[in-house]
Amino acid sequence: MGEKKRRQIAGKVDPSRALGHAARAQTLASRSDFGAALEEMVRALELAPQIDTLWAQFADLIRFFNFRHPLDPRLHAVLARALEHPAVDPGELVRPISSTALSRGAEQVFNDPLLLRLLEETVIRDPQLEHLLVLERRKALREGSVPVDTLVAIAHQCFNTEYVFAESEDERAELAKLARSAHLRDLAVYAAYRPLNSLPEANDVAKRLESTPLASLARRQIVEPADEQALRAGLASFGGPASAVSAAVRAQYEENPYPRWRRVPLITPEERTPSRVLIAGCGTGQHAISTALRMPQAKLLAIDLSVASLAYAKRKTTELGVANIEYRQADLLSLRPEGGRFDHVEASGVLHHLEDPLAGWRVLTDLVEPGGSMRIGLYSERGRRAIVRARELIAEQGFPPTPEGIRRCRAAILARAQDDLFARLVRNEDFYSMSGCRDLLFHVQEHRLDLPRVKQMIGELGLVFAGFEFADSGMSVTRYAARYPHDAAMTDLDNWDRLEGEYPDTFSRMYQFRVLKPR
Repeated sequence: MGEKKRRQIAGKVDPSRALGHAARAQTLASRSDFGAALEEMVRALELAPQIDTLWAQFADLIRFFNFRHPLDPRLHAVLARALEHPAVDPGELVRPISSTALSRGAEQVFNDPLLLRLLEETVIRDPQLEHLLVLERRKALREGSVPVDTLVAIAHQCFNTEYVFAESEDERAELAKLARSAHLRDLAVYAAYRPLNSLPEANDVAKRLESTPLASLARRQIVEPADEQALRAGLASFGGPASAVSAAVRAQYEENPYPRWRRVPLITPEERTPSRVLIAGCGTGQHAISTALRMPQAKLLAIDLSVASLAYAKRKTTELGVANIEYRQADLLSLRPEGGRFDHVEASGVLHHLEDPLAGWRVLTDLVEPGGSMRIGLYSERGRRAIVRARELIAEQGFPPTPEGIRRCRAAILARAQDDLFARLVRNEDFYSMSGCRDLLFHVQEHRLDLPRVKQMIGELGLVFAGFEFADSGMSVTRYAARYPHDAAMTDLDNWDRLEGEYPDTFSRMYQFRVLKPR
């Protein structure tokens, strides 16, 4: 049946049937009957592929599945469409697609078209697949026997990871020869080791590749970086870094803007939103854009130290057609209420990189209107014990925060993956990109806190704790409700500290919470 006919049939189907299947899928998943839940979701999407929320629900369900080749044709078709759907983060599809490809055997892994498409769209977080990618890239460099479509997909993956994969001196010597070649295959291999914009006359190369199988590589590796460079000049600034620590943090993110991303998840707009919002430490814009989509009536000011990060954010904002964000280069420590106050401030992942997190939080608190709110993210000492272990290894071995130093550090951690704490790092998505790994393990400034200290800071600032947010709230919320049934609001930080003591991974990413500024 053709795609046009399928759309016509889907348009005649009552969407309530599809929603019924989706509701049953949710119930089955809550009972841990994931196989039956997946079958219900596939039926829902076959009936109503036009409902975006169904695709988001499918991605959330399937992300932990392992499959074997060959896939059921119906599931294969739904996965292929999910890969292209704007409501789906392709990172959610890494495990189901990579497990299917790996089940083919090492010699056939790159014959999987779904895997090749996935390599283009996201970062693959799998050490076994990374090993095979390194071998295939080396084979392409030395033998020239890798098909061009596979080469293009591998080059996209290497660019997505910012070339974090290990490479030998011999490979670097061979690479120097490719930089002088005009052959398409040689350019594709080069793009798997270095970005095409590092070539002489890169703009001419981009024009030459426009109507070739390498057009997508030229767009990602030459055209988009050039667009970002052009955007840098138009970014307004509130001034330079306010301290030596701020200057060091800025230098890190100028070299390695973080995170590099391609899509935002499906966002449901809120009915009631604040009118003026500050995003402090917006980085490359993924969080700011998600907030702007969630609060379409609000005006957002998004600031960051790094001009490179802001240019990336500005390019993605324009690409996605988001119109309610203003970007400024600024150190949050330099902001003053005279410039205007905000109904809501978000600072998720920036305060713990300041010399004094409390001082930075105090500056932001002064910028909030009485009666306003803040969304804060801070690192947990218990939750980041694996990172502490890695930083001890880095200090012991003397790994520098350079591309080669980061590659050597990753190799050392992979060699120690039988250790539980190092194994946790190997499962972390940031371990698989250069900027991610540097942010995760090599940051120039990092504070880690515990909940008694967070409670003390909230008190000193005169704020009111309004509750935690969890990416996957089920287990933590269930544990808390069972242990402390009399705290229905779940806002007792002493209780949460006791729970984290028993379950130290409760806040493995960070403490993410809301506070209110009393009137």
